[in-house]
Amino acid sequence: MYKLMIVEDEPLERLALRKIIQRMYFNIDILQDAKNGTEAIEIAKLYQPDIILMDIRMPETTGLEAQKRIIKFLSHVKTIILTAYSEFSYAQEAIQHGVIDYLLKPVKPEDLKKSIDKAIENLERMHVPGSRNSKAELVGENIIKSALNYIEKNFAQKLKLNTVAEFVHLNPQYFSRYFKKEVGLTFTEYVNKLRIEKAKKLLLETNKPIYRIAMEVGFSDPAYFNKVFLKIEKQPPYKFKQSHALND
Repeated sequence: MYKLMIVEDEPLERLALRKIIQRMYFNIDILQDAKNGTEAIEIAKLYQPDIILMDIRMPETTGLEAQKRIIKFLSHVKTIILTAYSEFSYAQEAIQHGVIDYLLKPVKPEDLKKSIDKAIENLERMHVPGSRNSKAELVGENIIKSALNYIEKNFAQKLKLNTVAEFVHLNPQYFSRYFKKEVGLTFTEYVNKLRIEKAKKLLLETNKPIYRIAMEVGFSDPAYFNKVFLKIEKQPPYKFKQSHALND
């Protein structure tokens, strides 16, 4: 099964394209849509589409700019651009950057089918298998693994989502959503949970004062540390230490 990504800033256009493709093809998995070029780059990094339908004019990052960046790390991708009559020369430039076809808006279903068939034929000639899910999953797993390793090594520092997103080469907004989806916790929830686990270990194994333990696990404010500890463990730090001391 080939993977296709729709990149279009108009919600109704995205929906229409998705419905046409779903009606015509059973061997295409349509990925999460992107509403601008920046999102297209992030989704392409994570899920590695085989085919992209790319609007050429979008806010933030244009389709052409996105295509230039995507083919640097996804050389096999077959991109079909969507354009208006007035943008024909712009579309011609895109052909020089790995775009295999262009469609004039509004897109006709029969024209869309011809272009997608052309993309599939190109992929088959390149011997690209019809399913790259395992490789895409590996890319996503590596991103999360890298992020978690970075957090583990730097939890005691002033740790910001933007810093970790930059480390794994994703924009902060997309990284935040992807982290929550894959880990099941928000970035802040995960970091706080990790810090509290480290604090519990110090509470049980040392006689350091609570305010110092808070500082050592990354909380600059002891009061906030107490609040987070209480929320996660359902008891304040001193009670946690006392209860385990009694059990021993």
